[in-house]
Amino acid sequence: MSDIQLGQPYVLTAEGGYGHGVGSIPQGAAVTPFDVVPPGTAGVGYSVEDVVLSTYEDTITVPGTAVSRTLAIAASTFDGSFTLQADMPVEPAPPEAPVVPSSPDPAPTGGA
Repeated sequence: MSDIQLGQPYVLTAEGGYGHGVGSIPQGAAVTPFDVVPPGTAGVGYSVEDVVLSTYEDTITVPGTAVSRTLAIAASTFDGSFTLQADMPVEPAPPEAPVVPSSPDPAPTGGA
């Protein structure tokens, strides 16, 4: 397991996102871990390994509203599903359309 950098944004790279239905997290969502707690920590839920606590701004569950959610994800799952945003490959900018020099409108020919 890699060292999780607290306070740094991570992007969910797992295909299909994380979870199902209401409250699931879509692929590409950013979360920010703020603590890693040992198994058995009160209020976190049952786990046999360390748990990563993160915040996530959910804009999908309630359309038009951002809801700050706290997530508790097993460390091995977090490590396999999220990538430090700073380590994400930079998408190249799309190529610019070629510049076509403008040409003057042709002069009207003849007259009536």
